[in-house]
Amino acid sequence: MEQRARHDVLPSKTGRWIAVGLLLGVICGIVFGEYCGWLKPFGQAYVGLLQMTVLPYLVISLVAKMARLDLQSARKMGLVALVILAVFWLSGIALITAVSAVLPPVPGASFFSPPSSLEGIGESDLLLQFIPTNIFRSLADEYVPAVVIFFLFFGTALIVVPGKEPLLDSLDLCAEGIGRINTFLIRLAPLGLFMLTADAAGTLRVDELSRLQAYLIIFGLACAITTFLILPLLVSSVTNIGYRELLRAAQEPLLTAIATGKLFVVLPQIVDKCEQLLADEQDTIEGDQESTARVIVPLAYPFPHLGKMFSLLFLAFAAWYVGDPLSPVQSMTMASVGTVSSFASPLVTIPYLLDAYQLPQDLMPLFLRPGFVTTRLADVVGVMHLMALTLITTQVLSQKWRVRWRRLLWAAALVLLVLVVGGSVSRSYLAATTVKDDLDQRFLALSIPSPHGDVHVYRSRADVPERPPRSGSTLDQVRSENVLRVGYHADHLPYSFFNHHGELVGLDVELMHRLATRLDVRLEFVPYEYENCVDQLESGEVDLLVGGLMITPERLLHVGFTNPYQSATLSVVLPDHRRREFDTWDDPDRVEDVRLAVGYADLVSPARRRLPDAKVVEISEIRSYFEDRDQQIDGLIMQAEEASAWNVLHPEFAVVVPRPVVRRPVAMAVRPQDLEWIVMLNGWIEFERFAGSLERLRGFWIEGGGTKKRRPRWSVIRDVLHWVP
Repeated sequence: MEQRARHDVLPSKTGRWIAVGLLLGVICGIVFGEYCGWLKPFGQAYVGLLQMTVLPYLVISLVAKMARLDLQSARKMGLVALVILAVFWLSGIALITAVSAVLPPVPGASFFSPPSSLEGIGESDLLLQFIPTNIFRSLADEYVPAVVIFFLFFGTALIVVPGKEPLLDSLDLCAEGIGRINTFLIRLAPLGLFMLTADAAGTLRVDELSRLQAYLIIFGLACAITTFLILPLLVSSVTNIGYRELLRAAQEPLLTAIATGKLFVVLPQIVDKCEQLLADEQDTIEGDQESTARVIVPLAYPFPHLGKMFSLLFLAFAAWYVGDPLSPVQSMTMASVGTVSSFASPLVTIPYLLDAYQLPQDLMPLFLRPGFVTTRLADVVGVMHLMALTLITTQVLSQKWRVRWRRLLWAAALVLLVLVVGGSVSRSYLAATTVKDDLDQRFLALSIPSPHGDVHVYRSRADVPERPPRSGSTLDQVRSENVLRVGYHADHLPYSFFNHHGELVGLDVELMHRLATRLDVRLEFVPYEYENCVDQLESGEVDLLVGGLMITPERLLHVGFTNPYQSATLSVVLPDHRRREFDTWDDPDRVEDVRLAVGYADLVSPARRRLPDAKVVEISEIRSYFEDRDQQIDGLIMQAEEASAWNVLHPEFAVVVPRPVVRRPVAMAVRPQDLEWIVMLNGWIEFERFAGSLERLRGFWIEGGGTKKRRPRWSVIRDVLHWVP
């Protein structure tokens, strides 16, 4: 009997072929690179086929097996599972605390901030996630916790319902049918996982993950120690199941979880493998002949597993990344609070904890970007977590468990040794390498993609040659002189600014390049300051002003404007950890005497009308707010599009768009009486709008699209064999 059971858990041919498929996928991705991208839809289709049976399988198994228990057995099973789960969680908290100490001290660590999006990370409705207010919606939206809770109640209620056997027999038949579908789909796994792996290996950029190496190292270390040491050694120390037997049985679900990145789809495999391991152990609960694996796995799935808990390591990494690492006590507190919060999605938990430790929300993209790797590693831990929990719980319920103290002590010593050695090596490596993001450098390296052929930029008004007196309209003067003079401001990111090469660039600057090309004239840029820009327009020194200028009633009293070509959203820029203070413009709980700044004199009065309880002051330069820390200013009111660009250079600040959202039109300033010039510019703006140029410029300069342009990913056929350009 023992020999047959051991044979059942040996790796099958399917498991070997899955490993071969994964290996071939990696090789294919390395050789062909981004040309493997066409395989992605087919791989996703296979994941969809795997996923289609999981929810029915969980529901049917949960109801059928729960209903055959008695109330006392169900209560005992739940209590034992919760105690073991608590032991797992405590182990996870201890490991998170220990692994966090791997990060070496790096004074002045910098961090990354992308151009901010006005849409925050959507928080899931926790009530719908966990409470089945509408079970049909929960099933349709795959709210697994809510589905499990509903059918847990239903299965428990059936325990005391007479005449339930025909229903349970029908459910068993359905479970058998779904099991056969799963068996067929697993046979297709080598092909499906090959396509997924080839696409991933061919499109994943190593350089995107290199600067996150510290997070990936501590995350991978925690996952490896848990999957291959802590959990299997714990199982072998308190049950009759050996270390090697468990790893062999876990082979197929582990490989499938790595390739698909979805723990959900391997739950049927986990159940089957646990049943195989327990086959000769007579896993009964007080005479019940049914397997507890079909009950425990779906019940345990909604609870946070250790892999999900390890996402909390990002908080330790984030604090280290900004140069303020957590102490061991802080790490333990963070892990404890985070474990309780981990019932929710990490997209909810991580932002909450970033606030709690006053870390910038701009770090969230760093958490999301390596998701392809971290979610798969977490799912590997999740597979072993569910198997270990199921096996130990079943052995305890059947009174087959026995603590082998000597083996347990040896296991603890081995884990400690691996942790010390692995942690020391990782710490030494990280201490010798520099982790630095270059988005700010890429942003400041942007240039005009298709520049006009005849352009001159004046750095000082003193260098600008005088123009003859204007005799007609501005359009006539531009035509007669064959010169278009544009007034610019050097610090209006991302509309007009100087890049690292000393070139004047930005959305408005590129737009002027396009205008000069259309007019076939020489393009000259002349600097302006707000106190003299109106005089420059009236004297004819410049033909128009650019720089993300918002149209306001106050400004219309002095200059004319073209039709809007962009929109601006009013925002408040303030230290990141204080961003909650400006969720709304008229928050009654806001601290009194708040001191806010604006960069332009004509915006002081509108700001005071909107915020009557705040003290609004003008600052001479926007740059001074970000670089002069001695100013007694709580926040800066400016348009979010411009603030987001500054935030790239100064990520310790946050860009907050208070409710209700206030938008303003952005246009070019001209002389109000110059109607012919205004009509011509308006017609040209509409032409650029219909041509899609304005939308493209916004994506390139404001939304950060220009920083994402990179050469094709390295591949053998391109960079070694040179078969493709």
